[in-house]
Amino acid sequence: MVNNITDTHHVVVVSFEAITMEDEKEIIAQKANNGIGIVEFFEGKNILVTGATGFLAKALIEKILRTIPKINKIYILIRAKDKGAAFERLTSEIIESKLFKCLEEMHGEYFEPFILSKIVPAIGNIYEPNLGMDIITAQQIAEEIDLIIDSAANTTFDERYDLALDANVNGPYQLMMFAKKCKKLILLMHYSTAYANGEREGLILEKPFTMGESITKEKVTSISPFTSFPLLHADNEMDLVSKLKNNIKNNGLEQVMKDLGGERAKLYGWQDTYAFTKAIGEMMINSMRDEIPILILRPSMITSSYKDPFPGWIQGFRVIDPSVFLYGKGYLPCFLGDPDTLVDLVPVDLVVNATIAAIAKHGYLQNPELNVYHLASTFVNPFPLNQLFDSCYEYFTSFPFVDSKGDKIEVKEMKYFDKISDFSNYILEELYRKHRVQDLSEKELSKIQMRFKRKVEYLKHFSKIYEPYAFYRGWFHIGNMRNLMEEMSEEERRCFDIDASKINWRDYLTGIHIPGVKKYALEGKKVPM
Repeated sequence: MVNNITDTHHVVVVSFEAITMEDEKEIIAQKANNGIGIVEFFEGKNILVTGATGFLAKALIEKILRTIPKINKIYILIRAKDKGAAFERLTSEIIESKLFKCLEEMHGEYFEPFILSKIVPAIGNIYEPNLGMDIITAQQIAEEIDLIIDSAANTTFDERYDLALDANVNGPYQLMMFAKKCKKLILLMHYSTAYANGEREGLILEKPFTMGESITKEKVTSISPFTSFPLLHADNEMDLVSKLKNNIKNNGLEQVMKDLGGERAKLYGWQDTYAFTKAIGEMMINSMRDEIPILILRPSMITSSYKDPFPGWIQGFRVIDPSVFLYGKGYLPCFLGDPDTLVDLVPVDLVVNATIAAIAKHGYLQNPELNVYHLASTFVNPFPLNQLFDSCYEYFTSFPFVDSKGDKIEVKEMKYFDKISDFSNYILEELYRKHRVQDLSEKELSKIQMRFKRKVEYLKHFSKIYEPYAFYRGWFHIGNMRNLMEEMSEEERRCFDIDASKINWRDYLTGIHIPGVKKYALEGKKVPM
């Protein structure tokens, strides 16, 4: 009897194993065919978007409306004095944006009614309780929304510490307070930055931050586990700022706050005020999330669109662009940086596509977890600094700027320095070389020397801001992004492409990005100097 049971059990096990092995390929193929179900997930959903008129959120809204027209409502939090002003901003900054021309071609004369049936402006301010919305609007949105997409941030590297904390830490605090009132909320997605990882080096994993930790503490305890280091806490930083603001009554407050941000960042192991406060913002979200599913996406340096909705679209002068165009104008003949440093670029449409796919994946799961994604390229498609400027040299040699006299501006191959003194001395030498000063009078020479000094000081300040990134020693693991791509169907991969490995950076820079910045960001404006 025992033998019979054993035999029967054995037959069942063998049979089960046989079925599993036989169907394994079919199951995998079926999963690949069905994919994540991105479009189906978003259909009928209501979304609240903060920072909606910014570069990234605007591209995200356009993509959702173009590929998922059955989305129900997109509420956008917008600063305005009244409804008329809010509608004016919606019209001028979104509806009339060149980014939306593909969507306009799709809908023709029904374009504006379609947009107005989907996008609902909500007057508010992310730094305030209820996100600055009136009570009725706040209650309505809290009852209706399924998803929150947080794209509001202050991205100035050397911003005043009080302003950066308000935007990047108090903003997430107020958002989490509001999220807890949202009855149908499936997921909250927050944009951080890959550089929130601070001065970490080597391969950087997709790990969340918790309140109290810091990069300096990691380094100190890795060398000496029993050494104590002060905890980093958002409340302490805000209290410090508040006390200083109460004690400093003169006009020196702005500079004190600028200096303080850099000092606090360096103390705890971050490169600047922006990266530091974005990391604290992540800590704030993690400490408050309770059972809310959270998705934190950390893009690296976001650049113009690779191909979607069309190549080269960009809004504003982004991270690499000041250096690129100062070089093209002949103002930046050398660079403070390591030519072998890897520059991590990611086109905005890849960030948008990864955002939509990741929200759908984790929106279906609805696990009360915090998941972190690096949206970056170095891990699969490394691009060193010297190749960036080699591409710029190629472009500006073929398509040079012209000066005020109509003469073509000649660029030389970029030189690199690792000391600020050598960097500034070389620039000064180049300025004297370009201008014939031997024939000038003493008064004229004095004036031109003052002008040279101002230019050198400007470029020294500019280079010091970018120095941490020009000598960066970390590179970002993108395991979650790669897994996401594997889970997508072929159709989803085509429509929501997130594969940075196939980008030829030289072709992208010379054929797409630099022309795109000239067309959409500069538009006849002068290169800042």
